[in-house]
Amino acid sequence: MARRPAETLEFTVEDLSPVVELMDALEPAGGWLTLQPAFDAESAPPPRRGMGFFTARGPYIPVATWVPGERTRQGVAYTALGLQHGVGGPIVRWMAERGHPLVEGGEVIEDHPGRGLVVAVPPASDHRLALEWLIDAADLVCAIQLTGEWLVTAYRR
Repeated sequence: MARRPAETLEFTVEDLSPVVELMDALEPAGGWLTLQPAFDAESAPPPRRGMGFFTARGPYIPVATWVPGERTRQGVAYTALGLQHGVGGPIVRWMAERGHPLVEGGEVIEDHPGRGLVVAVPPASDHRLALEWLIDAADLVCAIQLTGEWLVTAYRR
């Protein structure tokens, strides 16, 4: 079975409705989203020195994911909210200390400095709240100032 080509869409934090519509369409059909923020290239940090693949740090510019239909080992369905980041350590407590606790109903699946954060939310969770939480988390962990513009890539199964 051939995979459909990915669909990309630019959006701003002021208007999340196009992304929420994508989420509504993807959940029953199968697929996932990858979200990447825009940033001012002049404020980007210098490239990391040394052998980056030996470090336990993710990217300076965060990458967020939304994946419905994941399952635990016990077969329980959940939606996964993912965040790769460059903070350099577990971030759940770090974010909570900065006023950004876990999304309502969220449970940590993984919180690793290199692989990132994965939070499980119930499948019936509000898509807009999950999206807002991901965007706010990405803004918090980002090493530079974000512009408020984002790119979402939708992958359909």
